[in-house]
Amino acid sequence: MIETVGPYAGFVAVFGLAVLSMLCFSMARDIRRLREWAGGAPERDAEVREVSELVAEERSEEIKVLADREQRRLQRAGLAGGSYWDRLGRTGRILAVIAVVVVVGAAAAFAATSLMSDDSGSGGGAGTGSGKNRTGSEIPPGQVQVAVLNGTGGVETGIAAEYANALEQKGYQLGTVTDAPTTFTDSVVMYQPGEKTAAKQVGADVGVKQTGAVTSEVAGTASAMVTVVIGTGHGELPSGG
Repeated sequence: MIETVGPYAGFVAVFGLAVLSMLCFSMARDIRRLREWAGGAPERDAEVREVSELVAEERSEEIKVLADREQRRLQRAGLAGGSYWDRLGRTGRILAVIAVVVVVGAAAAFAATSLMSDDSGSGGGAGTGSGKNRTGSEIPPGQVQVAVLNGTGGVETGIAAEYANALEQKGYQLGTVTDAPTTFTDSVVMYQPGEKTAAKQVGADVGVKQTGAVTSEVAGTASAMVTVVIGTGHGELPSGG
């Protein structure tokens, strides 16, 4: 109980000392008015000066006695000379710890949310890509631009147009449809940064399982969000494609 009430009692004592100081100033002002009323007579001035000195000494002694009394009370309570943490008492310390935990927890939650937001928005796409990591099981084909490259090295002509027609029928936006800069053995669906999900979806629609980030050579030929490169070992288009 003493540890809890002690700090507040100290604050009240300090406030009381401040009030006593104000009373002393008020008393000095009254004495000054009394001297002015006395008309400046030497004998009266001496009397007033003597009274003023006596009153000031008495008030000073009273303030000193009160201060000593308050100091002894704090010493008995074990609070004198202690730190502010000690003067808070057990209840005050518990509340302070709870406040710190709440603040730290809120800061950690805010930092985690910010990091998650940064991760979800990182990897801005090039070309016509949206620049966001797409999530979810289905992306509207109309929001995905697809380029188709014939990577058979001229062995099969018109294969790129065949795949492009199949993708267009499914609602995809067509980009560049041309020959690949080099010959590919395996078909692959390449994607711009952040478009891996779209690449997997396009690959499923044309029967190509392999996906990978777009290479510099392919990016120089086609700059779509997703690029289907048809290799010499390609399979058949899915039925209905």
